Amino acid sequence: MKNLSLTVLFVLLLASCKKEVKPTESPKIAYTGITESIRPGDDFFMRVNKIWYDSIQIAEDQVGVGSYSFLNIPQKQLLQNILEEVSATEHEAGTVEQKVGDFYASGMDTAQINKRGYEPIKPILEKIDGIADTKALMHFVTSEMQSGNNSFIGLRVGPDNKNSSVNILHAGQSGLGLPDRDYYFETDSSTVGIQKAYQKYLATLFELTNQENGAEKAETVYAIEKQLAEVHKTRVERRDIQANYHKLSVADLTKSNPNIHWATMLEQLQMEADSLNVQQPAYYDQLDKMLSSVSLEDWKTYLKAHTLDNYAGFLSTPFEMAVFEYNKILLGQSEQQPRAQLMVQQVDRMLGFALGQLYVKRYFDEEDKKRVSDLVDNLQKAFENRMSQLDWMSDSTKAKAKEKLYAITKKIGYPDVWREYDVTMERDNYFENVVALRKNAYEYATKDLNKAPNKEDWGTTPSTVTAYYRASHNEIVFPAGILQFPYFDKEADDAVNYGGIGMVIGHELTHAFDDNGSQYDKDGNLKNWWTKDDLQKFKAKTQQLIDRYSTFTVLDTVHVKGAMTIGENTADNGGIAIAYDAFKMTEQGQDTTRIGGYTPDERFFMSIARIWRVKVRDEFMRNYVNTNSHSPAIWRVNGPLMNFTPFYETFDLQPEDKNFKPEEERIKIW
Repeated sequence: MKNLSLTVLFVLLLASCKKEVKPTESPKIAYTGITESIRPGDDFFMRVNKIWYDSIQIAEDQVGVGSYSFLNIPQKQLLQNILEEVSATEHEAGTVEQKVGDFYASGMDTAQINKRGYEPIKPILEKIDGIADTKALMHFVTSEMQSGNNSFIGLRVGPDNKNSSVNILHAGQSGLGLPDRDYYFETDSSTVGIQKAYQKYLATLFELTNQENGAEKAETVYAIEKQLAEVHKTRVERRDIQANYHKLSVADLTKSNPNIHWATMLEQLQMEADSLNVQQPAYYDQLDKMLSSVSLEDWKTYLKAHTLDNYAGFLSTPFEMAVFEYNKILLGQSEQQPRAQLMVQQVDRMLGFALGQLYVKRYFDEEDKKRVSDLVDNLQKAFENRMSQLDWMSDSTKAKAKEKLYAITKKIGYPDVWREYDVTMERDNYFENVVALRKNAYEYATKDLNKAPNKEDWGTTPSTVTAYYRASHNEIVFPAGILQFPYFDKEADDAVNYGGIGMVIGHELTHAFDDNGSQYDKDGNLKNWWTKDDLQKFKAKTQQLIDRYSTFTVLDTVHVKGAMTIGENTADNGGIAIAYDAFKMTEQGQDTTRIGGYTPDERFFMSIARIWRVKVRDEFMRNYVNTNSHSPAIWRVNGPLMNFTPFYETFDLQPEDKNFKPEEERIKIW
């Protein structure tokens, strides 16, 4: 009876998801350049992408090229077109066009910026010089936080993990200049080179502000940061949500951290809170001790370094070039980007939802929003069907999982309510514009403390090529930027779109049930909804993925960090499976008609390989593997496919293929 019910459900889903098969394809969508000599089971990523990979050149001012995040490179040109147009025309004060146009124009006025040198930050440096004791030091640190000049305190406002209906304060580890705590302790030649480049960068910033003994000062700063890094939790340790939740009273924190004096700090910030979540208490205990053990003069040197680093990108050309010279070593970028492209990034970061309104009006097709919304609905149905068929999960947990699945909020294209920026932008005051926007960002980020979370809020701008799941809101978000080829094209057949944006949708849906998302209930609360036995089985399966991915290599000897990337790897594996099931519910998915010489299933899998078509510099990849929660592109394709039986059947994989796994070794979670 149970199997009969599932069959009826599948037939109903099939009927609801039909779509007419398109018999032809445009040149843009066509699959050309396939390397037939590479067997699908040896390296499917390179089978589909090798000719492109070997022929494409990374621009000298970029660190990579291709899809996903690097699709933001051509996106920036579209945004630049908008900004050049609106900045060339006078607009009514206070309008979106005036704000983004004048901010862009102020940043493009390099003559004025260079004329001012480092004069804009002299008052801040003078404040640091005037610090006479630890109390004054903390007063300075706290006041600067309100304009985005953060140093060693990491505060944010967000939903309480265990009561998502209210926003509370969260304090996380902070205080470092290098990308991750591990960079301070690794001794390989690449990391040592980055350590030296960072210290040289700090020394240059000191020298550019006419401060003596820049190299010695840089060593002082680095030594302080290394002490802080010693108590930083690793990225893997921070994936343990329960171990990073410590709701402590402000009164107790003030007693245990007398030098930080939380009560005074929050009063100065005008934040009313009797408790907060201190994610890494050991960090703040160490910081409190160091505020006594490290000399005041050394702390002042540290604060100058972080202030200079914070503002270097907004000062004259020598400061901008100092940042670039450091990034050359860290990321491998060999030439500086044109000023216009740098300013596009700044406008998108600081006025992104104002710029996003102009982008959506010009470049977004409203029909795409409806089409993608239908895709999301289809994938939810497919995911529900997969949940019903799981052999390792009990019916009671399945019921809870389905309840959460259908409680997910879907945000597509752009916000229903646009964020407003209560700021005044002036065409000849770039630095002051930056400070005004950072103050506005701080006010926006903290305004809902002790209130219900703003469910209309977006965590990315509409033009950005990305997508995300947010556990505390139980929502998935697909901005307009990603709703374009190769992810989505309304002229493409279902195989292409389901292998493209369908895989991304499935990926984000699966995040609600990865190692982290699975710990939150349908309302976004950190609350267990699993039976004990099911949870043990789930953890055993995720451990299999951790072990498998940890064997994958990048750059010959560098390994993927399976424990750090487990959430994304779970989502990649689930995303492909869910997208495929949803595709098989369409008319084309049930057909075998070839398009461009390929079957529907072949086109589905080739679409997956194409959406992760990326080529990056080695330096960038080393940093990526150490700091990014996603696996490198090649393993976002080959990793999940070696676990997916329909891929084996489509391309007739054999045991001699390099990525072949016996059926019992194919890891299936969702």
